[in-house]
Amino acid sequence: MKIRDVEALMLQGRGQQGAYGAPYGLLVRVTTDEGLVGYGETDSMPSVVKAVIEAPYLNELMSGLKALLVGEDPLEIERLWRRMARGTTNIARDGVTLEAMAAVDLALWDIKGKALAQPVCRLLGPVYRDRVKIYATHPLGRDLGETARFAAALRDRGMPAVKFGWRPLGPDAEADEAIVRTLRQAIGEEVELLIDGGNAWDAETAIERCKRFEPYRLFWLEEPLPPYDTAQYRRLTSAVETRIAAGELSSSRQELARLIAESGIGVVQVDVSRVGLTEAMRVAAVAQEHGVVCVNHTYGYDLNLAASLHFVAALPETSLFEYQATPNEIRDSLVRDRPRPVDGLLAVPQAPGLGVEIDEAALARFVVHA
Repeated sequence: MKIRDVEALMLQGRGQQGAYGAPYGLLVRVTTDEGLVGYGETDSMPSVVKAVIEAPYLNELMSGLKALLVGEDPLEIERLWRRMARGTTNIARDGVTLEAMAAVDLALWDIKGKALAQPVCRLLGPVYRDRVKIYATHPLGRDLGETARFAAALRDRGMPAVKFGWRPLGPDAEADEAIVRTLRQAIGEEVELLIDGGNAWDAETAIERCKRFEPYRLFWLEEPLPPYDTAQYRRLTSAVETRIAAGELSSSRQELARLIAESGIGVVQVDVSRVGLTEAMRVAAVAQEHGVVCVNHTYGYDLNLAASLHFVAALPETSLFEYQATPNEIRDSLVRDRPRPVDGLLAVPQAPGLGVEIDEAALARFVVHA
């Protein structure tokens, strides 16, 4: 079996850009000469990812991904990761190049699972779980009243844990505490509360916020500091009891490994649509070695969601699983068999490949023909 085509499909919705409702995206579709099709996605700048995939071959260190992959065996995923990494050495070795590679990687795992009639989790290693406990991610309201209504609605939907954050968190300590207090009051004592700091503070301020938030029993405080400033993270984690989570913005295994080893965080968040499943499993091994819990980060669409479910199913230890709880016109229609929570749990797809089927008619509505 050989790869016949690699397509970068930019998506554009009709809605407005929102905190958790981005009306954009990029899917990769890999087609083989035997008719198997695999899909992947990435959360990055769609037009730049498309350029990385469609650029021509210039030399062995400077090539677009499609030129490196067409004619290759799609089942040799680790070899193809190395081929893509070498072929893009003189383009960039981080950021958007790795995010483009991640989308291709997900599509290749989708093909491999379909070719072998196995769900991807069974190809990644031992399967440790067939369902995961979720937390629902939701933006803060325009005021405390709206924030309380959002939180109470998630509680009433049976969500066992909720996460709120980003703006207007940040500049005002009293206002920040009022937000966290409002959330705890709205969800009650039984629902877990997670806060996303949105890179809002420096270490000194984050330490002060953790002290203020202690009465509200946070399950974790996420990304309170600028990404990958491991010295600041070490200062923070050495000074507080609150569990600190970080890592979602990384696309590099090496960067995540440094974060795990040097920062003192308790939870590393891996977004497989930025890292790829092949590298994500290596990151998870580093996390296990250092006693850091590895979890998913999932902002995009249900290909990412499905791939993330397979990822955490293959981890010896994980924690709460991120689930986007807000409406999104692309997310809500892109796949036919969307994973949906039941009693606060999401089941790992068991169909071959990533286990979700793209709705081709819906995809056609959102594809941008540049």
